[in-house]
Amino acid sequence: MNFLVNFIIIGLFIFPFVAFIHEIGHAFFLKLFGGKINGFSIGNGKILWKKNNFNIRNAYFAGGRVVPNTINGMSTTQKSFFFLGGVLFNLISALVLDVTTGYELGVFRHYLDSFIFVSYLNVFINLVPLTTIFGDTDGKKLVELYKR
Repeated sequence: MNFLVNFIIIGLFIFPFVAFIHEIGHAFFLKLFGGKINGFSIGNGKILWKKNNFNIRNAYFAGGRVVPNTINGMSTTQKSFFFLGGVLFNLISALVLDVTTGYELGVFRHYLDSFIFVSYLNVFINLVPLTTIFGDTDGKKLVELYKR
């Protein structure tokens, strides 16, 4: 039973939260460089819930997406930061929690460790340049940017 509870908490809460932080990273750099956000999604698939430009999709535990109105006016360096923004935010959040929290947190520590692990995993997966069923990873977008 304990395994099932942990599996549900990690799958239904930790994965989407890591994805949210990742997408906040993209949005941060987009706004920093003067871009406009046309859409901010958590998950993939059909829209379950929508408020303005933010929506949650039926596979909400599987990634997300920030849709810029355009990135054509950005320099190559700015586009690089936009593409790597999610990875940077995941890495920073995981490192800060990994370094600053101790093991005195009791049962909560297990979930914190899971969050840190999933964040590092998300960094790794998104840096590998490949195309998934959900589209190109940030690493692939970066490779394509510098191929041009």
